[in-house]
Amino acid sequence: MNRRTKVLGLLALIAISLVLRPAVAVIGPLLAEITDSLALSPTDASVLTAAPVLCFGLGAFFSPWLVSRFGVDRAMMLVLLVLAIAMALRGFLGFPGLLVGTVAAGLSIAAANVLLPSVVRRDFPKSVPLVTGMYTTVLAISASFAASSAVSVSGALGGWQAASAIWAAPGLLAIVLWAPKFTRGRNDSIAPIAHLGQVSSLPLHSGLAWLLVLFFGIQSLGFYAILGWLPTALLSKGFTDGDVSFYLGIATSIGIPFGLAMSSILGRFKSLAWWASGSSAVSAAGFAGLATSLASSNADEVILLLSSILIGIGQASTFPISLSLVSIRASSSAATTQLSAMTQGIGYLISALGTFVVGVLATATGSWAVSLWLLTVLTVLQMVCGYIAGKPGVVQDNKKPRVK
Repeated sequence: MNRRTKVLGLLALIAISLVLRPAVAVIGPLLAEITDSLALSPTDASVLTAAPVLCFGLGAFFSPWLVSRFGVDRAMMLVLLVLAIAMALRGFLGFPGLLVGTVAAGLSIAAANVLLPSVVRRDFPKSVPLVTGMYTTVLAISASFAASSAVSVSGALGGWQAASAIWAAPGLLAIVLWAPKFTRGRNDSIAPIAHLGQVSSLPLHSGLAWLLVLFFGIQSLGFYAILGWLPTALLSKGFTDGDVSFYLGIATSIGIPFGLAMSSILGRFKSLAWWASGSSAVSAAGFAGLATSLASSNADEVILLLSSILIGIGQASTFPISLSLVSIRASSSAATTQLSAMTQGIGYLISALGTFVVGVLATATGSWAVSLWLLTVLTVLQMVCGYIAGKPGVVQDNKKPRVK
């Protein structure tokens, strides 16, 4: 691959990364407006918030079929086309259309989540950590920007439908930049990515693998619960749209430099036990502070700000740790893909269920503090799982895990 091709390929990866989170990130900030516009019930709102994360889990098992059927490059093009169409149209077809479009977007994003690391390994074999850090940083930035600007964009463009549809534009850019790979016919399958027929070979016997599933799933739950429900929780306490955008922006963006720094140093340590448990403790402290603040009739803005900062730092740090643990705890290349499929597939399902429960519990109890205390307790469990899973050891293909 010549330099020009590599540069174009890198630009395509960045454009793809730019469009993989806004479809989900804008739902939470716009949920109150969407609910009023479509007369949604609390259950409808909870389903809408949890649906894309549920699709992330299901799509982790569906993606390999796309690769085996179409090849990597054609599969990516198909995913981008579906994602762009879903984002452009879902806001204009009522609640059924919004839900179907959100599910289609979620499945497309899930497939791209699996395809991107494979493309990086294929096209940038000597720069995997650098390119991976680059595109994961773009993922975080786009999610934060989409979430924090959604309300303002809605006001400027005349409604939540346009604020959601506008993110189809970078999707079209990604399609244009990916087109050269599609037209050249580079459709080689990258094997293995854990074929659907190999699901039975996932390391379901391994206690260590399940610890990784819980660590990944709970940290993902914390992120998407904040992304989906923090705006609603703050609005219920009388905060303005501007306040909501500010605190959500802090919770989703301030940790980005920490996550990037964390990614660059993890390879230096044999044990990640204290890193995993320590970053989880930061998140737990943030959730506890947020619960305390929202439990009172007048939320303490100082505690709210500090809690948002802690959540942002903790969440941004635990995400790269969870991905790194999957790579270093597998015993072989094949085991890595199996463990990754299990961790992301089941982990995102846990996250989706938890995100739904957070909304339902808040409605049932009339208090967002109860849901946030639940997140705090779960994050303490995440600390324990991270500490044990972070110790040196491997998940064997057909043997019991060996943990030192």
